[in-house]
Order: sequence, then C-alpha cells, then structure tokens
Amino acid sequence: MQQFYPAFFAFHIVFSIIFFSVAIFISIYSYRGWVKQRKYARFENVLRKTFLVFLIIDLFLGVILYFFLKKPYDTITAQEAMRYSSLRFWAIQHFSNMIFVVIISMIGNIFIIKTKLPAKKHKYAFFYFGISTLIILVSVGIFALGK
Repeated sequence: MQQFYPAFFAFHIVFSIIFFSVAIFISIYSYRGWVKQRKYARFENVLRKTFLVFLIIDLFLGVILYFFLKKPYDTITAQEAMRYSSLRFWAIQHFSNMIFVVIISMIGNIFIIKTKLPAKKHKYAFFYFGISTLIILVSVGIFALGK
C-alpha cells in the first residue's frame, strides 16, 4: 500500500482545492442570497449537498491517507509529534480541525433543512459553511505561513 501514497496524497490535495473552491463559492453565493433576500431554490440545495458531499469525501480521503497509507517513517508516537510543529499539525491539529468543520457543517445543514424562511436558509448557509471555510483557510494558512 505504501506505493500508492504519493499518488493518493496528490489526489487528496487536488480534491481539497476543488472542495475549497466550492466552499468559497457557496459562502459568497449564500451571502448574496441572504443580503438580496433571494428565494432558496433547487440550485441552492444542490450547492449545499455538493458542499457536504465534497467535505465528507475529502475527510474520508484524509482518513485513508493518514491511517492506512502512512509512510513507514511517519509512524510516530504522540509524544514525538508534540515536539515537532509540522508533525503535530498533521497528526493532531489538521485532523481535529477537519472533524470540527464536518460537525459545524452538519449542524448548519440541519438548520437549513428545518427552517422555512429563504432568508434564514441563506443566512444559515453563509454562517455555518462560511465558518467552516474560514476554519479550513486559517488552519492550513497558518501552517503554510509558519513553514
């Protein structure tokens, strides 16, 4: 399985970029729908579902990558990971942030489904999906800037 690691890692990065593009789009689109009091129609439901499906797939790819396709030299203990910021980020912080993002997005999805007012649906989509997008941006951005 180790021979699949580089290709799978590259696929995960490309898929993450595609997901992040969708996340940015839905956040901006939801904000505009909220401000302009647009109707929450079929297209918005497709966007919401696309966001959630991409998010779950991306998390699933990350879990496969981290737990099943690890490089042999990446197998370390938690104590070793805490000593090195790069290892700590990937071993603990990135995974924890992504789980938190999935939880926030699912809560937002529940609110969107339960509410009847279109303006509130857009507001919830903007708030919950926007917060999720922001967490991803800050999480990965801080790590990238810290290198």
